[in-house]
Amino acid sequence: MDSVNVFIDGVGRKNNILRGGVGGQDTSQGNPFPQTAIAEYRVLTQNYKAEYDQVSSVAITAVTKSGGNETHGNVYVNRTGSNWTSLSPIQEQDEANGVKPPSYKQIEAGFSIGGAIKPDTLHYFLAYDGKTIDKPKQLTAQNLDKYPGSPGVIPTLAAQQVAFRNKFKEHLLFGKLSAEINDSQRLDLSVTLRKETSYAVDGDHTSATTAINNNNNEYRVDLAHEYTGDRWLNEARMGLERAQWNPQSDATDPLVRYKYSPTNLLNNVQDIFFTGGSPNAQDRRQSGGYIKDDLTYTGLAGHVFKGGVQLKAMKYELAGTAYRVPTIETVVNTTTGLPYFNGLACTGTTVSSDSLTSDQCRITLAVPTANTNIRNNQYGIYFQDDWKLTKQLELNLGARWDYEDNMLNNDYVTPADRVAALKGLDGRTVGGITAPANQTYAQSLAKGGINIDDYISNGSSRKAYKGALAPRVGASYDVLGDKATVVYGGWGRSYDRKMANNALDEQQKNAQAGGEIWLIKNKYKMPFADQFSLGVRQALGSWNADVAVSNIHAKNQFVWFGGNRDPNGGWGTQSSIDPLWGGPNGFGTLVLGDFVGETKSSGLYVSLDKPYTAASGWSMTVAYTYTSAKTKDRDWNDADVFDWTYGKSTHSWNPNKDTEKHRLVVGGLMDKLPWGMQLSGKLTYGSGNPRQVTDCHLGWNQCRYLEADSDSFKQLDMALSKNFKVYGGDLQVRLDVLNLFNSANWGYYNDWGGGPTTTPSNAIGGDNPDLGKRTGVRGSMRQFKLGVNYAF
Repeated sequence: MDSVNVFIDGVGRKNNILRGGVGGQDTSQGNPFPQTAIAEYRVLTQNYKAEYDQVSSVAITAVTKSGGNETHGNVYVNRTGSNWTSLSPIQEQDEANGVKPPSYKQIEAGFSIGGAIKPDTLHYFLAYDGKTIDKPKQLTAQNLDKYPGSPGVIPTLAAQQVAFRNKFKEHLLFGKLSAEINDSQRLDLSVTLRKETSYAVDGDHTSATTAINNNNNEYRVDLAHEYTGDRWLNEARMGLERAQWNPQSDATDPLVRYKYSPTNLLNNVQDIFFTGGSPNAQDRRQSGGYIKDDLTYTGLAGHVFKGGVQLKAMKYELAGTAYRVPTIETVVNTTTGLPYFNGLACTGTTVSSDSLTSDQCRITLAVPTANTNIRNNQYGIYFQDDWKLTKQLELNLGARWDYEDNMLNNDYVTPADRVAALKGLDGRTVGGITAPANQTYAQSLAKGGINIDDYISNGSSRKAYKGALAPRVGASYDVLGDKATVVYGGWGRSYDRKMANNALDEQQKNAQAGGEIWLIKNKYKMPFADQFSLGVRQALGSWNADVAVSNIHAKNQFVWFGGNRDPNGGWGTQSSIDPLWGGPNGFGTLVLGDFVGETKSSGLYVSLDKPYTAASGWSMTVAYTYTSAKTKDRDWNDADVFDWTYGKSTHSWNPNKDTEKHRLVVGGLMDKLPWGMQLSGKLTYGSGNPRQVTDCHLGWNQCRYLEADSDSFKQLDMALSKNFKVYGGDLQVRLDVLNLFNSANWGYYNDWGGGPTTTPSNAIGGDNPDLGKRTGVRGSMRQFKLGVNYAF
């Protein structure tokens, strides 16, 4: 979702430093804006106009409410909780094993009010949304049954299984003052405040000590001026913003990841339980101001011209470390129940000279906090024309150009110790291949097609990308001139941006002496997507039909990939799905970053819609989507910034495990019921996402990925509501039932096929008997939710 953007009153709220697309959404369960403040919104999935910037997938546009001469508002509260929610099969299983799920509650409440300070001249509007969300977790160990008699550390790990509540609170406040200066001019001043706190563990097989406190705050001030002439409208806007994302752990102990292996080797493992403290400690901030101007001109018959310019002056203050405490991965011996870690160093076989690795253990040392401040100016200019050539034919033409002068810290200088190691003599033996005398590590990389000089930065070698020119063309044709049959289509290129957090990754990792080497290619680009659609809308009496095909091809997506090569420029004896871990002598793995990721999807969309009318008292929508989605990412998704095997000859298109092929949604509403009640519902069916099974049964150098099917998704949601007249206002009471039939929609599985064995224990010949075992559900089990809203 990094390529999403949300536009509130014409201003984008792009997250410049973190994932999630929109500011503050990286790890949030909340909303970026109060819902009670939204007057209207649209979701644009593709072929949006040139006025929308920094987006290459979904653009969400919203217009906020304003006060009027009369005072209006609303107050609402929604509640659900553990006593209103059914347990999933996994929760029932954990409860049977002695870990009872905790009680919890979820409350959403808010209000809005708007009116006049001075009628016809000065108006106000204020909205607040608040959320308190507890999410129950049963923190349980797995694979304990592989240790008969519970030897060694197994009882200690089992004793740390507990019920836990992830806690989240959000406060959203929006205020607006609107001044009608005269018949031609309007001035809006708005303020948005967002404050979130959370305390949560990541995953279900980890101790409560790994929980993280996170503060997520955002503040905005926006000023808009509208000037309307006879044939034109000018919209000038300016504003300030500041956001902070600050996750920290309470614990200071090392994080220990205990693993089960049937062969007692780290290359054939499954999780047991994680203990200790979280290594995550971050403080990321973005702040800045913008000024933009949009001019619309309608003085030429058949044309609506619109153009605009924008400048954003941004500052990124990035600090923290991903390894605040050491992280240990260790196998637990299947006989003794003891880990191959003695509290200080790795044990077992093939122990390294620094005791940080063995065949059964790997230690990642703590990395000190790194800090970097980046100033980045963003420029955008666009022009578009909605051109009505005839009564039946309309063209939508546009283009925009965007430029950023310091997106990824152009002043960065690669540390001298990293440069010396990369340029120094190789001297390694990898997979039986020994580097020739006098051959440098850089020359070994060059044999594999990597010019390391392209990645070494001297503080002036990185240049801003100037080629982000995005043309956009659309058309619609009213076949008979009566709007009953309309053919439409479009093609466009949309450029996005890359988050500054990648520049901090580079600096953080390179701060550790003898650690990993992370380098970003100097000649970088900007991610974009080419989008095409063609469809027809048809009126069928009181129904509307829509059939469309679409294609989206996203390129220049930023990824980190494995840069190490053997002395012949190859990948050693690694399997097709594994990178060649490691780097130059005395350092960890070489990781390179470049804009080389790629995804594509083709789709068919069919819908039937019967709009609501007071006479009929009902509405209905049926929508079917077929999607064929592909990705070149090693992990078969488009949301990961790590594509470790980029550059291999076997690196090609794969199924996208984030996208299901078939999806059917049927929604409806009817209000001609006894006592003026209203009934609505939504039925959702999904064919299930592709699964990626890792199969190493042929040997560790012959591992491969296999595609497997997952269960389909089926859910029926219903809602019953009733309105009452109370003190001159409308009181609505609404009862929602999510997942009415309590369907267990399995979405998570054990997809480890296992390693080589003489006694296969699964269908593909591996040694993991739990292959295909269901481990978690998607969405909620049956849940009741009660809501009350009073509007006046």
